[in-house]
Amino acid sequence: MTRIAGVVVFKAKPGLGEEAAKRIAAALPAVEAEAGTTLWLVLHSNASADTIYLVDLFDSEGSLNAHMTGSAASQIFATVPELLAAEPELHPSTVIASKPAA
Repeated sequence: MTRIAGVVVFKAKPGLGEEAAKRIAAALPAVEAEAGTTLWLVLHSNASADTIYLVDLFDSEGSLNAHMTGSAASQIFATVPELLAAEPELHPSTVIASKPAA
């Protein structure tokens, strides 16, 4: 089971959550080229329209490091910050339990 994860919380300026989510999601092609990123989700909150969660899983610490210095992260951090009300909150995480995707 993959145990290395990351969660990033983006808080957009009022009314800009949908645009911020679209810009984050635009990095999907770059993520798809990353062999070690096993799961990558962009979640636009239904409870808070200006909050976006990015959740990813990696097959190794090296894959996490490659992802954080790769083209997807570069694209996100080049296009999204102008829409944000605060700095993104990065939460390196460890998976405790999971159910495999279907």
